[in-house]
Amino acid sequence: MRKKLFLLAMVLVSALILLIGCAKKKEDKPLIMGFVPLSNSEKLVEEIKPLENMLAEKIGEKVEGFIATNYIGVVEALGTGTIDFALIPPFAYILANKKHGSEALLTSLNKNNEPGYYSVIVTRNDSGIDKVSDLKGKKIAFVDPSSTSGYIFPAVILMDNGIDIEKEIKYQFAGGHDKALQLLVNGDVDAVGTYENSLKKFSKEFPEIEKNTKILEKSDLIPGITLTVSSNLSEEKKTKIKEAFLAVTEEKEGQEILLKLFGLKGFQEANKNNYDSIKVKLEKLGIDIEKIK
Repeated sequence: MRKKLFLLAMVLVSALILLIGCAKKKEDKPLIMGFVPLSNSEKLVEEIKPLENMLAEKIGEKVEGFIATNYIGVVEALGTGTIDFALIPPFAYILANKKHGSEALLTSLNKNNEPGYYSVIVTRNDSGIDKVSDLKGKKIAFVDPSSTSGYIFPAVILMDNGIDIEKEIKYQFAGGHDKALQLLVNGDVDAVGTYENSLKKFSKEFPEIEKNTKILEKSDLIPGITLTVSSNLSEEKKTKIKEAFLAVTEEKEGQEILLKLFGLKGFQEANKNNYDSIKVKLEKLGIDIEKIK
């Protein structure tokens, strides 16, 4: 009898240890925050650490950053639950929502309190190019096929200026805004499509870029960088993440971090109707969301 009681006790203790271990393992699992490759991934990993720490404090859980190799990578990671939430451009959100039911919680405000940002087409001052129509027959660097400011909006600007982007220019995808600007600085391309604040953002990497370049045309307002959450998260967790971001933007340190990283000032509730302007651009480019992989 004693032997049976001893064995039963051992089983119960083992089960308890296993449960505690599993609970601890689950508790220790960090929330993963995703980003598209706006700049050098290794550098961005270091730059986002202060934001990770602030969010972790507000949420009450550890937060770790994840930099996708491309824009589609972060969309798919949201779908599989590899990442829990992400700060992504609006077109990436549209894809994530369409393909995986990912949800937009907040959209960013720029330094002028506008709910979005702008795309620009930039050339060097010595290029001899004075207007967008002069780019016919030239070389252009875009960022990524799924980049709102680095491809979709500048491509439509070219089309609106009478340029067939498939026949009348040579273009390439650089893989990042900093990489596109590098091609421009090196003279490998005649112009780039990027976001307006990128010239200031990467002025340390390219000290003369603001002085030696000019903007040919600026787009209409693009819906802001979108705080997007995986459909795998509970409503409680979504609320915590949303409230944490809003709390971060109320503090001076948080404002400085977001301004430095993304050129944004804060957030407001996401308005799903604001994304219709992007869908119009996609139709103009002949891009079918259903076929994007």
